[in-house]
Amino acid sequence: MPAGGRPAGRRSRSRARRAPARWRRVTPLSLAACAGVVDLIAIVGLGGAFASVVTGNLVTAGLGIGATNNHAFAAPAIAVAAYAAGVALALLVPRVRWPGHLLVELALLGALTAGWMATDGAPGRTTRLLLLATGSLAMGVQSVVARWLHESTTYLTGTLTGAVHDLVTGREGTRAAAIGQLTALTAGATVAAALLTAARWSAPLLALLLLVAAITARRPARA
Repeated sequence: MPAGGRPAGRRSRSRARRAPARWRRVTPLSLAACAGVVDLIAIVGLGGAFASVVTGNLVTAGLGIGATNNHAFAAPAIAVAAYAAGVALALLVPRVRWPGHLLVELALLGALTAGWMATDGAPGRTTRLLLLATGSLAMGVQSVVARWLHESTTYLTGTLTGAVHDLVTGREGTRAAAIGQLTALTAGATVAAALLTAARWSAPLLALLLLVAAITARRPARA
């Protein structure tokens, strides 16, 4: 028996169990980055509304109502409705083995990517709204999956609040994970912005790649 009293075989099995747990942190980080990409594309190229930030969309919709501006109202209203529909869809579809509902999100983001690339990244008004609705549906589905994982990947105001709370009060909490989520969201938006400048047609492909990374990083645990 090696020094320390623990058999080598037991230690190796313990390390093998810990490794997948570390890799699973990639899933929420990739999902947050994916949300950053989709939101950036929605703001810049799909009518100025967020795909997942409902609070901002409700304020913008209120602006459109108060200013009697149909153009200002349409995009955020459609985004909020589609996001809610995505949440409902994820809850109504029976929950299945991983990756389950993320395959629905993958299909929706695939449709968004196809529509974006078909218009060379410059869709007309009607197509913009349709693609915005598709992206918001995808984000609604993702948000439900994130709740199942006890994570936050699309609405991060509470995540920031928790991180600052833990920092000020000196509590460990989930500060590191929160900072990671916020950084991933920002990084996804940053890279998407660069792609929109350098190769506009390719920006949604980044969201697809990040979602695939999220799916593959979290494999079902072995017995």
